[in-house]
Amino acid sequence: MANNSENSNPTSQLNELRASKDIFLRTERYPRPPYSEATYYIYEKSGVVICTKMEVCNKYGDCESQYKQGVYKDPEDAQAGAPYGATSPVLIPKEKLMKHTCLNKFSLVSSP
Repeated sequence: MANNSENSNPTSQLNELRASKDIFLRTERYPRPPYSEATYYIYEKSGVVICTKMEVCNKYGDCESQYKQGVYKDPEDAQAGAPYGATSPVLIPKEKLMKHTCLNKFSLVSSP
């Protein structure tokens, strides 16, 4: 039985994707007592965080957003430790990049 772990390893495949010039988006969620949460939208290019959107929503769905270039985590969430929810990185199609405020605010993408 041949061992093809190098070709079938999801981690190595993800690292190859991240090394490209494509932009990926992943999320992390942190609790904000009482009844609120902070969601971080983390944009990555070549494995480096280029932009972070932090959105804090209350139990009524009222939200406030902040955009930061590079890595950002509010001290309250950093103190909380690991997120209680996270998603894997997803490729943003090139035709949809201009719709992302975080990327436009810091001129991280250009018009086609």
